[in-house]
Amino acid sequence: MTVSAKWTGALLLSGLLANVASAAGGPPLVTDDPDTPGDGHWEINLAAVTQRTVGWYVVALPDADINYGLGENLQLKADLPWTHARTGGEDWQAGAGFASYGVKWRFIDEDDAGFSVSTYPQYAHSMSGSSIRRGIAPAGAQFFLPVEVSAKVSDFDLDTEIGRNFVQDGASQWQAGFVVGHACHADLECLFEIHETYTEGSAAGRSSTQTLLNLGLNWKLTESLTLLAAAGREFGRQTPVQLQSLIYIGIQIVR
Repeated sequence: MTVSAKWTGALLLSGLLANVASAAGGPPLVTDDPDTPGDGHWEINLAAVTQRTVGWYVVALPDADINYGLGENLQLKADLPWTHARTGGEDWQAGAGFASYGVKWRFIDEDDAGFSVSTYPQYAHSMSGSSIRRGIAPAGAQFFLPVEVSAKVSDFDLDTEIGRNFVQDGASQWQAGFVVGHACHADLECLFEIHETYTEGSAAGRSSTQTLLNLGLNWKLTESLTLLAAAGREFGRQTPVQLQSLIYIGIQIVR
């Protein structure tokens, strides 16, 4: 595997694996929401996340997104993926992926103001030096500082998130997302997402804007078990890391 190929894979991974009340955001989508699990409650999302570009296939399997409610308005998060990556005709590489840890604080509640607002700082880094050397995960750390807002309008759940992603060994980004959720059935919520990433230019290349269009669903199987699924792709100027497909299939466990 060449050095340039390794960096292509690392950049891909850092893009979305860095990537769920009435709010519609969170897994299986990229855009998050102000919702928290509640005091003493767990929300665990176990998924397979597949990303494909011109030359790369990257699969997080399993992707373990573990969340715990510390009070009603705070959430602790650890996202720990085991990542598989392949480029060209080469063999699959597998190893510990790009982990992220965060604390969500909802400081405005929908019950009080008619809408919810939170902030969700997250720190991400590669869990293994071997994964970095083999191009499975990027070398530098990242820090994402967003704000989320959600509200309910008629029968629709609306969420938006905007934030700055500070990248240690690469170009930093602005990210913004918007989600619409609607109950298609008693236990089925249909989701539509637009998520835009603006990557700043550097000496190595021009700035780039990619727009992800995503369709998803949350299918509540039992009180504690929900099926999560989404599929989408990015549109914009073609780059080596532009997502030709993004697929999420998983199970959410709450207790």
